[in-house]
Amino acid sequence: MSKIVIASLPIGGLTASEAASRLTRSVRAQWPAIPSDRIVQLPLADGGEGTIDLLVTQSLGSFLEVEATGAAGEPVVVPLGFAGEDGKLAIIEMQRVVRSTAEHGTTYGVGELIRDALDEGAFSVLLGHDESLARDAGLGAAAALGVKFFDASGKELDLKDPSVALSRISRIDASGREFEILSSRFYIARSAKTLLTSPSPEYLLELDRLAEIVRRDVGIPVATNNLSASGIEFGLTAFCGAEVRDGMALVIEATGVAAILKAGECAAFVLLAENPQLLDSEAVRALLNLALGSAKHVTVIFSKPMSAPEKKKLFPKVTLLSLAEAKLFAAPVAADASLDTIRRDTLLRLEKIAPELKLEVHN
Repeated sequence: MSKIVIASLPIGGLTASEAASRLTRSVRAQWPAIPSDRIVQLPLADGGEGTIDLLVTQSLGSFLEVEATGAAGEPVVVPLGFAGEDGKLAIIEMQRVVRSTAEHGTTYGVGELIRDALDEGAFSVLLGHDESLARDAGLGAAAALGVKFFDASGKELDLKDPSVALSRISRIDASGREFEILSSRFYIARSAKTLLTSPSPEYLLELDRLAEIVRRDVGIPVATNNLSASGIEFGLTAFCGAEVRDGMALVIEATGVAAILKAGECAAFVLLAENPQLLDSEAVRALLNLALGSAKHVTVIFSKPMSAPEKKKLFPKVTLLSLAEAKLFAAPVAADASLDTIRRDTLLRLEKIAPELKLEVHN
């Protein structure tokens, strides 16, 4: 049966989930004959906020509230997500447990969450990655998973303690990792924000030193290029074999929407986005190209207006609409308006833009 897919990035002060939900309600009000089960809502996340909620909700999975160690060593309670009924894929938003802008901090809590996920029967773990995180290069997470770190005198270091300096590490013993760690698959879903910052020159020098110790003591080569500011990928790739992926591509793959499009089950595809620059993601471009090959009608709705030349240059085969041009007896709110005002304006415009969509569903 053909479906209508309503995908959304955050737009006009709304989260991706809020925007997709509001446009869905407007579509149902405009076309009441369309069965509700034919409309698929797809809030898009890229490893940042909302990733765990999206993947658990889309797959009819489950949540588990667990206690873990925060970046400053404090106990925190965070959600652990499991996709689907079998729960074989676990989802962790690392920023929920170890977000920090301080010079020192520990990622021990990430390792605790990984261990909890595997204890619950997960075979794969998706690690949502959004900066800023504790800057211990992910070695705190490795310590929680059985890796031991020693100083020059042979004393074991407690990397659960956020004050322990990485410069004290002189030797590493990774033999204590459990079999589940070595036999499971780990994916780091890097959000776009992680690409905006990088480690300081001093931090990179320290990571180069640690990479040599890892190579010497564990026999694993670790790259120190293309790291985020926290460098958390360093420890997770070295000791968990984690694969670093574009967050948007990984999340889109996990939602299963590509399968719907490839199967030709999509009659119409609608994407909401704040402005054209947010569509620079290769993953979003690939999703649109897939939709163009499957759906009869593909529409992108931007918050801001676009000129005709801009529309033609960006997506010549896609219908482009603007919330700013929705049929209201009011001009768009000013850019410096309060967030509540912007949100209310966006909600109203999402309602008014619905009649301009080209939608049809066949059995």
